[in-house]
Amino acid sequence: MISIGIDPTIEIGPITIAGHGLTIALGILVGGVAVALDARRRGLDPERVYAIGIILIVGALAGGRVFYLLEHGDLGDPGAWLGTTGFTFYGGFIAAALGIAYYVRRKQLSLSYLDAIAAGLPLGLAIGRIGDVINGEHYGPASDFILAVRNTHPDALTPNPGLAYHSGGLYEVLIGAIVFAIVWPLRKRLEPWPLALMWLMLALLSIARFFEFFLRSDSDDLALGLEVAQWTSLL
Repeated sequence: MISIGIDPTIEIGPITIAGHGLTIALGILVGGVAVALDARRRGLDPERVYAIGIILIVGALAGGRVFYLLEHGDLGDPGAWLGTTGFTFYGGFIAAALGIAYYVRRKQLSLSYLDAIAAGLPLGLAIGRIGDVINGEHYGPASDFILAVRNTHPDALTPNPGLAYHSGGLYEVLIGAIVFAIVWPLRKRLEPWPLALMWLMLALLSIARFFEFFLRSDSDDLALGLEVAQWTSLL
């Protein structure tokens, strides 16, 4: 198993920084650099790329939080909106995708902008999810699997610091890294076919996350023995 005893928060004098927020910021930065590099290679307008990046960030954070509150029945609780944990991947992904699609269509931009986003997004996702591993978020059943994670810090979210659990956070890190390792080398080869890279990235993420939730199991059951996240993956 993997043992992690890192404090989920960082204390710098009177300032407390959430480690998860820090990894999300790093994910945005590194993923953004990867997108910018591919966008430059494609000859795309940097200002348009920055605008799409802002839409992605705002949509991901707002949509992820709203979907999480909706899924857990807390949408009507004003206090729940201020929480620093609890974001649903697909809620943020869908909100960001709709916002970006609307912007690209309205400005009549080349579809290459979407492929550039697809080239760097998985890397940003992988880095951003490291905070979930440290926090002990999105855990599944207790396990002795080689990739099971035991969070020994008392502020971690796993129920028992003496046990290891299937870690949805770690699986998301691995999924993001593997998808990035596939799509990044293919970005030039698939360039003659607009949106091919984007659809490949979406398909790989969806397939991997569908199977991930057989181990993670922190999404509500919906129908036919599948959870909400798995049905969303299929859609």
